[in-house]
Amino acid sequence: METPENIQFYNYWCILRRRWLPALATFSAIVGLTYLYTSSKIQTYSAQGQILFKQDKTSSLIGLDSNEQAASQSNTSLSTEARLIHSAPILQKALDAVNKNNPQGAPLSVGDLQEGLEVVNIEGTDILEITYRSNDPKIAASIVNQLMNVYVNKNLLSNRAAAISAGDFIITQLPKVKANVYRADAAVRKFKEKYKITDLDQTQESSAGNIERTGSQIDIIEAQLSDLNSRSKGIEQKLGMNPQQAMVTGLVSQSPAVQGVLTELQEVQRKLAGARSLYKEDHPIIAQIKDKEAQLQSLLNSEATQVSQDQKTSPNSSLQAGDIQQDLIADLTKLEVDRLGLVTQKATLSKQQAFYQQKAAILPQLQQQQRELEREMSAAQSTYETLLKSLQEIKVKENRIVGNVQIIEYAGIPLVPTNASSTSALLAGSLAGILVAGAIVYLLELTDKKIKTVKEARELFEYRLLGTIPIFNKTVETGIRALPVIENPRASVSESYRMLQANLEFSSDKVLKVIVVTSSVPNEGKSTTCANLAAVMAQLGYRVLIIDADFRHPSQHLIWQISDEVGLMSVIAEKINFSESVIQTVRNNLDVITAGGPHANQNILIDSRRMTSLIKQCPKQYDYVIIDTPPLAIAADANILGKVADGVILVTRPGVADAINSKVVKEQLDQSGQNILGIVVNGVLPDNEPHSYYYARGGSEKSGSKKHNVSGKKLLHKLKLFNRS
Repeated sequence: METPENIQFYNYWCILRRRWLPALATFSAIVGLTYLYTSSKIQTYSAQGQILFKQDKTSSLIGLDSNEQAASQSNTSLSTEARLIHSAPILQKALDAVNKNNPQGAPLSVGDLQEGLEVVNIEGTDILEITYRSNDPKIAASIVNQLMNVYVNKNLLSNRAAAISAGDFIITQLPKVKANVYRADAAVRKFKEKYKITDLDQTQESSAGNIERTGSQIDIIEAQLSDLNSRSKGIEQKLGMNPQQAMVTGLVSQSPAVQGVLTELQEVQRKLAGARSLYKEDHPIIAQIKDKEAQLQSLLNSEATQVSQDQKTSPNSSLQAGDIQQDLIADLTKLEVDRLGLVTQKATLSKQQAFYQQKAAILPQLQQQQRELEREMSAAQSTYETLLKSLQEIKVKENRIVGNVQIIEYAGIPLVPTNASSTSALLAGSLAGILVAGAIVYLLELTDKKIKTVKEARELFEYRLLGTIPIFNKTVETGIRALPVIENPRASVSESYRMLQANLEFSSDKVLKVIVVTSSVPNEGKSTTCANLAAVMAQLGYRVLIIDADFRHPSQHLIWQISDEVGLMSVIAEKINFSESVIQTVRNNLDVITAGGPHANQNILIDSRRMTSLIKQCPKQYDYVIIDTPPLAIAADANILGKVADGVILVTRPGVADAINSKVVKEQLDQSGQNILGIVVNGVLPDNEPHSYYYARGGSEKSGSKKHNVSGKKLLHKLKLFNRS
């Protein structure tokens, strides 16, 4: 048995089979364009060189820690240096040197260099790798080497300028740092004068003593509260209620109204118990006592609720309390009063304790402010001393500064182009082709409104499924009769028509004599269905008459290869009598009335009295009359004839019928009020259907092919199982 996942996968496979041509064309086009693009792309060469950034010597001259300097360089310096290498002035100097050494080649511009240049940091190192891509391998190597030389020279000049600038900076900062030292010293002095600080430690000890004293008193009260709570909890457990419930219980048990109703309720309950011992539960006396009990119970709840609402609580406890329970309630109430008094004392002491704590909390803040002021003064003094020392060192070492950039690897001339392999591009193109092809298939399926499967036809029409006819080879116009029931009776398609006839017998409670066969749109196989269904009925011994009422496109004379000179049109136009050689016998028990010659007023003739009389006359001579009518989308003949027929069969075909016309046809049939016997799905493709019980699998029918022969009983059993589902 197929699982839902397998069915869904099979549906996708069916969609791909239907749309394989546009999908393949799209995939091939994208892959082909990718191949052409990669083949026509000009080969490029990539040259790499590496430069190392050493520790910045000038940073230590102004007192920076070596670890801080290294971390700063790792995080920011390398990214900054990479951007500097991309700057236009440096690139222009390198280009001038390259163009000078290569006078025969076309001169490069800064834009060309920026487009092919890439500077990246090798992870975990202080090394920058400079890469340039060009069509000429020599030019690529020359640009990288010249760019590194220009940048190293600029770095040396920049470092010397930085040392001089550092000395000038220190000279400008010394007066500011000295003023900071004076301000920090004055701030410490003003702080001590403002708060009149003599000994902060002694004040802190006094505040701590007050906090400890109030804390001890709070602990004593908490112990007393714990004792009261335990005693109260014991009484609550005995009573089975909290203090508020106990108070309500006392009030309710002392209420004369509640107790009076309760006494009367108990008396009624005793009577009910006695009556149940004498009578059955459905006895009128028991029902009367139950009603009385319900009224008293409602009155009791109302009285109890009234008393409890006065105390703003719910009466969840007992309605009566004994003497012992009354004493316990009184004790519980007294304990609750004592507890509330202790809670009040505890709140007062807690406020005092909070006041002492708030006062004590200020002292650490004052100590912190004092320490911060002292630290600022110490830092200002230390900075001032450090700047004086650094200024002297810079004056001595100013001329000893060297660059902190070193070339560790010059670029060699590349021998292999970077885009020699196009495998990755082809893989990417293949993936893009698959995605675009899938999108094309999805859009085609989304815009295609035609019915594709038997399931879609059933869901759209919502009529009973009478049968499914597999697709088979038929050519009516060329004279090859589309009659597998006669020409190949053992084929699976022939068994499908037999199942249709068998299922038709159970489609209606009344006897079906006149059956109208129609379709939604042309080319759905209604005429073929009429002919084969009639042939099956004739083989079973029934007298069958086929009437070709499709004047616009008659086909029964082609199927049976008979004359169409006179027919139905001649009879209803009163050109010939019904008994005069209109009926043509084509098989045993099977006669045909062809459409006959053309007539201008076809619709008028179909809706005429003579047509109605003819249809009513035929069942007297035949067991079944099958009328082939035009599609409902182009003519109303089927609706007209369906009024005088016993039932209507609607033929639909996946791939031909569309959802829009089918919905319109269904609305017409529903509004006409005709007896719709069901639908026949014709031309079913076996590979498009995930359910094996629709029909015998095997694809298109061929006369005499043994692989399509299926037992009629087996197919009939499958159809019955399908209809039950």
